[in-house]
Amino acid sequence: MNVQAFRELKRVLQTIPESEFNIGDWDWCACGHATRDLWFRRQGFTHCHDFYRAAAFFQVPRWKAEELFSAPYRTIVTPSALIQQIDSMLPAEVVQPRDAPAQTARRQSVIDDLLAKATKAAQKASSVATALIAVFF
Repeated sequence: MNVQAFRELKRVLQTIPESEFNIGDWDWCACGHATRDLWFRRQGFTHCHDFYRAAAFFQVPRWKAEELFSAPYRTIVTPSALIQQIDSMLPAEVVQPRDAPAQTARRQSVIDDLLAKATKAAQKASSVATALIAVFF
């Protein structure tokens, strides 16, 4: 899934008045509006008149492209409704608290300390084992 492309599509959809959006017309649906946007054009998405092209660009299966870029019979799809559908499909973003770097540093310090103690214990065990072997042989 091309998450960045869907984020950019949401940006484009936010600027489209409902009167200029028609899910049933490739030139005025989400894909059509996207093909006129600079970001999409720079990515090579300059035309879209079928679900295969939409699926390929957005990196979703064809059935998912059909689900997103068409509407069930007698259903009105608006840009905001499509944005909600995209939001529900995208993976949730992980939001880290502001002090995450400090927490990470503390966690790493604890891990480093545990590793140092384990190394010392392993060295002591090795010297004890060597001493016991020397006694018996």
